[in-house]
Formats: sequence, C-alpha cells, structure tokens
Amino acid sequence: MFEDEASFWLDGTLHQTWSRVGIPPQMDTYGQRKTAHLFAAVSVDEAAFSYCFAPVFNGHTFHEFLLLLVARHAPRKIFLIIDNGPCHWLDDAGKKWLAENSDKIELHRLPPYSPQFNPVEGIWKATRKRTTHNRFYATTPERDNALRATFTAFQQKPDLIAAHVARYR
Repeated sequence: MFEDEASFWLDGTLHQTWSRVGIPPQMDTYGQRKTAHLFAAVSVDEAAFSYCFAPVFNGHTFHEFLLLLVARHAPRKIFLIIDNGPCHWLDDAGKKWLAENSDKIELHRLPPYSPQFNPVEGIWKATRKRTTHNRFYATTPERDNALRATFTAFQQKPDLIAAHVARYR
C-alpha cells in the first residue's frame, strides 16, 4: 500500500474552464482557509482506497491512521510505503506500537523528493478535479461531505482510480 496526505481548503480552485472572450472566469470565495486534512492509502493489487480526516498532520494523527489501516485490513500484513514528511515520524508511543505490531504492518520510505513514485498523488489530483475545481462550498461540512462522496465512489468503484495505481504493480 502507498500512503500520502493532502489538504483541501474551503475555497475551491479555479481550474481549466471557459468564459466569454474578454471576461475572466470568476468563482465565489470567502477568502478563508478552513482546511480539511486527510490521510489516504491505496493498495496496488486491487486499488482498495482508505482515508481518514485529521485535525492536523503530526506523528500522533498518523499513528491513528495506521491503527485504522491495520483494523481495516486485518489479518493481512500491510507493507506501507510512505514519503519523508514530518508527520510520518512517530513519537515514542507510536514507535513502540509499530514494533509490537511488526507482524501486521511495516513502514517503508520513498526516496526524498519523489512524489512521482506515489500513486496517491494521482488520486489527490482526481479528487481535486472531481470535487474542488471550479466549485464553491459555503460551509466546511458541505465541502467535507463532497470529499466523502468522492472517496466513497473511489471505494465502491475502484476503476475510477485504477489508472493511477496500475503502473505501480
């Protein structure tokens, strides 16, 4: 499995669109960040997608995501490929748990500065295209529900993200 994290602002992103000549496209905005932080993992064999909202990115919330993955994929052992982000450095309790559960999960790090080796990056791109590009959300629950709907679609129809995973098999 590959893991990555991403943030989504309440303000949408203006992306490739059309407008009348001489009239630039516009999108409503509140000018507030109100960020949703998400961890996600995808398996390369079946494009199984898991995600978790987090209040912040740090070793503690990453540990909580690892607990979720182990519970969700038991009894299979997980070989989780992660980048070198600072949130992936577990605190002492997380390191102890990881050592005690080495029969259930192992962490492997990508080389520094190599997002091209992580299929979750493509899934984030698909998420933005499907959920946040050229869209306005008035509230954070509205945005978060749209993200959940996108991720539920990815879970129910793995072919939506299979192309992002296929080359890593």
